[in-house]
Amino acid sequence: MKINGIKDIFSFFTLIPINGDIFKASTSIYFLPILSLIVGIISGSIKYYLAVFTNNFLASTVAVLSVYMITGIVHIDGFADFMDSLFAKGGKEQRLKVLKDPHVGVASVLSVYFLLTLMIILTYTLNKHNLMDSILFFAASDLTGRASIIGGLFGKNYHEGLGKIFANSFKPRYAIYFLLISLILLPFVRYFYLLIFVGFMIGYLFYKIGVRLYGASGGDVIGSSVEISRLIGMIIVCFV
Repeated sequence: MKINGIKDIFSFFTLIPINGDIFKASTSIYFLPILSLIVGIISGSIKYYLAVFTNNFLASTVAVLSVYMITGIVHIDGFADFMDSLFAKGGKEQRLKVLKDPHVGVASVLSVYFLLTLMIILTYTLNKHNLMDSILFFAASDLTGRASIIGGLFGKNYHEGLGKIFANSFKPRYAIYFLLISLILLPFVRYFYLLIFVGFMIGYLFYKIGVRLYGASGGDVIGSSVEISRLIGMIIVCFV
């Protein structure tokens, strides 16, 4: 493990203004659970304390939005592009063209709206009187999303771009490092192994979908798997 790669992970996967190297980040992908812990502490605390001093709905909304204030919108932007291309007519070339189109379509707007709405509703169902529940809820759901990145990188058929950089650098042992670091940092997460397994499987499933739809997967497909896995992680924590 390369401890100095943590800085590069923060540079690429958060809005923290740190200079980093994308190639070093791609060989340090197993440090992503550190981000899940940070998201859990910050967003979970926002949910708890805002619910105490304001109301639960406002607290839930701000807490969900705070996730993207920490990590940026790179994944949810990929999700939006993916949804536009998913509803596009035509073959692989046309879908890929829509995927790369910077313009926002109706499908992406509605998809992001429903995604965030579902996340806010699930956050609203949390016990507003328990700080640890709030922290673990956001940490666990983010960890599920991060696990999907690892799952997707087991595939190697990627278009040129950031996704290919990470896929080319990925080694199977990184999944073991990811699991060990997750266990050390988040040992109290309920359904830990289920969440990790679900994240891995969704990530690889989206990789296969990307290959089928576009001829190869890419960064937008990975971003989509992160957001869907985050949502499913929230559902598991709330209802399983």
